[in-house]
Amino acid sequence: MPSVLWRRWVSALSLVIGLSAACAASAAPRLIGFHIAPQPLPAALTQLAIQAGVSISTGPAFACGPARGLEGRYNLEVALTRLLAGTGCGYRLIDAGAVEIVRLPPVAPTRPAAATPSAPVETSELIVVATRRPTQADRLAYAVSAQDSHLLTAMGVRDAGDLALTTPSMMVTNLGPGRDKILLRGLSDGALTGRTQSMVGIYLDDVRLTYNAPDPDLRLTDMAQVEVLRGPQGALYGAGSLGGVLHLVTAPPDPDRRGAWASVSAAVAHDGGPSSVLEGMINQPFAGGRGAARLTAYRDAQGGYIDDPGLGLDDVNRSVRTGLRLALRFDLDDRWRLTGGVVSQTINSHDTQYALEDAAPLTRRNQVREPHDNDFAEAHLGLQGALPWGELRASAAVVRHQVASRYDATTAPPLALPPGPAAYDDEDDISSLVTEVTLSAPFTAERPWLVGLFLARTRQDIGLTLATLGPAGVTGFQEVRRDRLNEAAIFGQVELPLGERVRLTVGGRLFASDTEVDSAITAPLAGAAARFTGQIKHSGFTPKVVLAYAVSPSLLTYVQAAEGYRAGGANTTGAPGQVFNPQSGSEPYRLYQPDELWSVEAGLRASLLDDRLKLRAAVFEAFWRNIQSDQLLPSALPFTANIGDGRNLGVELEAAYTDGPLVLRGELLVNSPELDQANPAFPGRADLGLAGAPAVTAGVSAHYAWPLSADRRLEADARYSYVGVSRLTFDAVTAPKMGDYGVARVAASLVSEPWRLTLAIDNLTDSRGDTFAYGNPFTVRTSRQATPLRPRTVSLTLTISY
Repeated sequence: MPSVLWRRWVSALSLVIGLSAACAASAAPRLIGFHIAPQPLPAALTQLAIQAGVSISTGPAFACGPARGLEGRYNLEVALTRLLAGTGCGYRLIDAGAVEIVRLPPVAPTRPAAATPSAPVETSELIVVATRRPTQADRLAYAVSAQDSHLLTAMGVRDAGDLALTTPSMMVTNLGPGRDKILLRGLSDGALTGRTQSMVGIYLDDVRLTYNAPDPDLRLTDMAQVEVLRGPQGALYGAGSLGGVLHLVTAPPDPDRRGAWASVSAAVAHDGGPSSVLEGMINQPFAGGRGAARLTAYRDAQGGYIDDPGLGLDDVNRSVRTGLRLALRFDLDDRWRLTGGVVSQTINSHDTQYALEDAAPLTRRNQVREPHDNDFAEAHLGLQGALPWGELRASAAVVRHQVASRYDATTAPPLALPPGPAAYDDEDDISSLVTEVTLSAPFTAERPWLVGLFLARTRQDIGLTLATLGPAGVTGFQEVRRDRLNEAAIFGQVELPLGERVRLTVGGRLFASDTEVDSAITAPLAGAAARFTGQIKHSGFTPKVVLAYAVSPSLLTYVQAAEGYRAGGANTTGAPGQVFNPQSGSEPYRLYQPDELWSVEAGLRASLLDDRLKLRAAVFEAFWRNIQSDQLLPSALPFTANIGDGRNLGVELEAAYTDGPLVLRGELLVNSPELDQANPAFPGRADLGLAGAPAVTAGVSAHYAWPLSADRRLEADARYSYVGVSRLTFDAVTAPKMGDYGVARVAASLVSEPWRLTLAIDNLTDSRGDTFAYGNPFTVRTSRQATPLRPRTVSLTLTISY
């Protein structure tokens, strides 16, 4: 985003916060209307969490007595005190919007007392909202993982790449910040990013962030929790969720109290440049506690570690990520709430981060630098409230994502150019208006249901340019393409009891999309030009069926069948003379077809050893027809092909053991992704499996806390992740290996409220594993490219809260 616009946003947001502070001088604790019937404590706490808009860990509540119910208007602390009275449980306010339930000693005080700081909240106890209807995680008949803010901090999770190292079945390519794609359960359409729609839906609260662009790579600063829903989610989330959904839940504004925190971090890498992070948050109530504003800002500068002696430069791949997020909340009354906000993030990468296998470690030789610029902005407005017969949630958002990348095309340009350095520039400008309305049954309904309406309009402007550099630069190729996409869908789901322990969930989505494409290509040196206009329509219905059986209060089993889909599109990019729909019958075709994926799954969730051990397991098989995949023409320009049909059979396991201050976690995915029927028109190799999808990924982590005094403790954290072998592409000629590496992190924190000091070492063993065997499309067929892990990095972080 231009710097002038950025400064205006900062000034405007600072003014909003200042006015909010002035209005809040005499703010009283916010009163919330609660309507909770007498029932078992876990269910009562789940209702309280939804009605108050907070996250509550409920694990210890299963061993406490029932709640007597709650009716009336109270602030959060009074409501918790009344609801927990006489149950044997107490609570601890972790931060704004997060509450931990704790067991009280045998002789319990009359008022729940603050507990000694403990280990991070067990993620299976969180309230998950990615399922469109808030539900306690360990009661869901789905493969879903959730990590709260404390676990994210303890494990050093700062972005999607870190998240993949701590989440079952999650993979992220490593082309560079803001340039990656997310994969779940080994369902990969290839490692390259082009014109196909995303494999995984990415949502920030209620807003879809991407359509056919890379992950915007938002820094996970001030998040309440992060949820990963695995398996196709077409019924509730529509196109682009074949692999699943990544749901980022931001920490909400808290009308009950003012608060702030700030953090500063410095890091140094072995064989790399220094890094630094500045981030912070301010929460300010206003309007007498009926509303609040929450401002989050950060600047993350990551030092480079790739040297380019050809250009005479060291640590060329330095990147700077700067972000700002403002969230507003205003309670119209005790049942209706208005929300809004803006999000802005810019990523500036000075160069790409790949090296060459035949060069010295962490080096390569280019003739042109390859910078990347990624600007993301979003503004949203939401309304939610209670009707006599259900809950309404409506949102509208404007999303803009601008992505610009440069590649060195000097040695292998897609068409003849005068001698000298040459560059290929790829610029995307995507704007979307997204609206969604959902109605759902009250939380206490015996037959939970929801219905929804989704509308979106997207405009994508693409500019591709190949030119020599310098004062007398010559343009050899240029494409200007404009896509217009309209989407509409209605969706719904209902859960039916089939006895005391069996429940059937059925849902589906009726959808339609309409894409208009207009492309103009010019090649001045060849005296050639081409034009294409077309329209692609796609409609259909995608279902989901889940059958769940509660064997006991501590064991839930389920079977599920679900479908995901993506619409088709058009290929337009090509050097002069490029033939689409050739008589030979080989790719590229002018149009590529929709693809669809069916998945069947059987799983279980279990709580053992007095709830100290949580287990999740699933066996799944996916059947994928007409796989869309971004590929490279012989000229290295991009196109999309339907490469054939594929399947994947896999097992995923996730476990967490909590015993006082000790928390142990582990996750494992074993699968066999394969292209079992290659498209004869595409020269792929079925024996290579699905590109970019390893057969095995695994991870383990540990957390321990030692109390040093009444208000001081020492925490230790460690994690190790392994990524198995995979191939870069489906191409019969270019299919280099990558992966087969492990990466470890250790950290120690001294905590003395209100500050926290953390010393961490990332990539403890200084592994040079190849995370991604790709960096430049014009030389990938002639040189062995590799993206090594960031070298061992030591960091020191100080966080202070108010």
